[in-house]
Amino acid sequence: MVVALLTDFGTKDHYVGVVKGKILCGLDPSQYPVFVDITHEIPPQDVLKGALTLFFAYKYFPKGTIFLCVVDPGVGTERKAIILQTEEHTFVGPDNGLFSFIIKNEPIKACFEIDKEKVLEPPYSSTFHARDLFAPAVARLIKGEDLRSFAKELSKDELVVLSLPEVVETEDGLLVPVIDVDRFGNLITALHQSACLRRFKVLVNDKEVPCVPSYGYAKKDELIALFGSEGFLEIAVREGSAYERLGIPKVKIVWIG
Repeated sequence: MVVALLTDFGTKDHYVGVVKGKILCGLDPSQYPVFVDITHEIPPQDVLKGALTLFFAYKYFPKGTIFLCVVDPGVGTERKAIILQTEEHTFVGPDNGLFSFIIKNEPIKACFEIDKEKVLEPPYSSTFHARDLFAPAVARLIKGEDLRSFAKELSKDELVVLSLPEVVETEDGLLVPVIDVDRFGNLITALHQSACLRRFKVLVNDKEVPCVPSYGYAKKDELIALFGSEGFLEIAVREGSAYERLGIPKVKIVWIG
C-alpha cells in the first residue's frame, strides 16, 4: 500500500513526521505502508497551488494509492473532512477545493464526509486535523474498514470546486491565462497541447516568441514557449526565470493559415 502526502507543512518542523507516525500507530507492522512525499513545499494556505500540484502528480501513482493532502486554511472550522474514491485511487483531506481537478477530470466513484465524532480521539487539536483526523482515517482505510463505519456518503455536487481562468477563443486564436509558476520561474498556462490541432504562433505581450521542443533548443537567456511534461503550454527562459523577467504576461495563440 502506498500513501502519498502533499501538504504546505514544509520540512523544517515536526509536522510531516508526526502525521506519518500517527498513521503507523493505527496499524499492525505488517500493514505499514510505503510513504511517498509528493511535496511539503506548497506555499502556506495556497489551496489552488496544492490542487494543481496534485493534479500534475496523481496519475503517476499505482492503483490503490491513498493520497493524504492537507493545505487547510479552514482547519478547525465547519469545513468538511472528505474521502474521495475514483476507480484507481483514494483521496483524503479538507473539502476546500484541494481536489478540484480530480473531481473535474476523474469519474468519482464515491464521496464521503469523515464523521469527526467517530475518528477524533481526545486529546485532539482544532489546528492539526492532519494528525488527529486525517491520519487516523487513512489508517482505517489501510486496515480495510468499511467507510460507512466512520464516514457518511456525500453527493459529488456538495463538494467545493475551484474555478480557474479559462482559455478564451478570439477571432484569430486563443487568449491563454497563466495558471501556475514553477520553482524555475516557468509560466504554466491553461492551454493543453491537445487543443492545438492547427499550426500556430505564440505571442507574449504581443511579441512573437519561438516555440521549441525543449529547453536545449534555445540560447541561454532566450524567451521561449514549449509544451511541458504535463502537456501544457509554458513560457520559459533558458537557464533563467520567465516570471522574474515578465511577471504574469499576456499570452496569445494565433492560428496560422
